[in-house]
Amino acid sequence: MRSVPLAVLTATLVALSGAALAADEPKNLVDYRSAVMRSLGGHAGAIAAIVKQQVSYDHVAAHAEAIAATAPAVRDVFPENSGPDDYAETDALPAIWENPEDFAEALEAFETAAAAFPAAAQSGDRAQILEAFQKLGGSCGACHEDFRAED
Repeated sequence: MRSVPLAVLTATLVALSGAALAADEPKNLVDYRSAVMRSLGGHAGAIAAIVKQQVSYDHVAAHAEAIAATAPAVRDVFPENSGPDDYAETDALPAIWENPEDFAEALEAFETAAAAFPAAAQSGDRAQILEAFQKLGGSCGACHEDFRAED
């Protein structure tokens, strides 16, 4: 078995650690957060088109699963160095970091609604789907009201 020279191993580790640091620059954090939130909004928009019967697709359960799978990640995408003081091009309000308990409570409501939605979606019961979707939308709206700048 060939061994890797220590100098090559050290250079690789240094390069990788630099990449990790660059990955946490405010712009990168905000861009990633925006992508996560856009994906959630995309799934919610697709569900809205389905429940409003604007399209004949029956993909509510798939979109509900995607939202439920992504919801826990939202808690991770608001690190300290990703607010408006760190990077001006963000819709995140300072209240996220100034009132972390309130933000955590809003996230908990979203995660709970997101986790419950797939079962409603799989039921096929239109009333149950609409009720669960309204709860999900309400949790999103409540968080946006206090923690997101208006576009």
